[in-house]
Amino acid sequence: MKSTALFVSLMAAAVFAVAIEGCNATGTVPQAISNPPPPTATPAAKLLYVDHNGTFFEYRLPLTTGSKPAKTLAEWPGLGLAPVIAADQYGNVAVASSKAIRFFKAPIVSFARSRAMLELTLTPAITEIGDSGADLVDIEYDPNENLWLLNNLGADITELRAPITKSSIAALSIGFGAPGSKTAGFTTLVQARFDINAALYVYASSSTRSRLFKVSFPYAKPPGTTGLNLAQANFIDPSEWPPTAQSAPSLLVGQYFGALQSPKPGSPPSPSVNVAAQFPQPFNPSQGRFPDAHINTITGALAADTYRFSFYTLDAGDGALSVYDLPMKSKAAPKLSIACIGGPNSCSQKPEHLFLAP
Repeated sequence: MKSTALFVSLMAAAVFAVAIEGCNATGTVPQAISNPPPPTATPAAKLLYVDHNGTFFEYRLPLTTGSKPAKTLAEWPGLGLAPVIAADQYGNVAVASSKAIRFFKAPIVSFARSRAMLELTLTPAITEIGDSGADLVDIEYDPNENLWLLNNLGADITELRAPITKSSIAALSIGFGAPGSKTAGFTTLVQARFDINAALYVYASSSTRSRLFKVSFPYAKPPGTTGLNLAQANFIDPSEWPPTAQSAPSLLVGQYFGALQSPKPGSPPSPSVNVAAQFPQPFNPSQGRFPDAHINTITGALAADTYRFSFYTLDAGDGALSVYDLPMKSKAAPKLSIACIGGPNSCSQKPEHLFLAP
């Protein structure tokens, strides 16, 4: 994933207008494509994986003010640069350099090469390769255990279909930014996310703005736009709330750059802000694409824990791990915060991620 410094600069430079819609998918959609899993109540996660600039921390849940990592591991010993990282719903982890992807089975004990259950060399059959390898900015598992690669060589997104083996090649390719396409200019890929129905959401940037795009499962149609500049997108389906929930709203939560409300007729446009925000799903026609709650913080990573009616954030500035109420309450303070233990060189404006694990 892109460094948080780049993310923050892209957000600050974004200009809000009606978003450009869609782009063209390339490649043939396989006939035997898996279906998204049926929605079920989300079981309680037992672990929280925290990534700070290539260092992996494993916390036991629930968090307390005195929580310390149960494990601290280098994600790619000796690499020199932080790898990109993804964790699936079972706690398995994939880490990728510009040349290869290593796969590790839960429980995570070590990221030493000898502990990897598979190391897959990147080839042109998997993703675009340059003189220095691929320029992977994010990797992400979908609900079917397929792994998706975002490569800024050619702004290309490819899918490795599960089960992934030594002979795996890309099963699907989606291109962004092609001249004449509806995503022309959006050539900087930043993040990929999935909802429970396996729809792919891509946060991408042009030289002047950023947008969150959607590619609905089974990805046969070109991407459309959500109309939002929203990073760290988390999609919460009603089925994911526990039985004790008094209500089960469908929500979209992330780091939002834009106006908080529509201006009154004859008034100038509302100023843009950079906040963590919550949007009801589907969007309320009378309210428009504006958040119904927001918190004045800039997050480098965000993960929703519906079982505990909470969401976790990593502060983009200092790396602090915080816990907030879910659904979000406007201008709320965190229920607790834990200072980043990765040190100043790994906590401020660095790539960071959060994953829940069983």
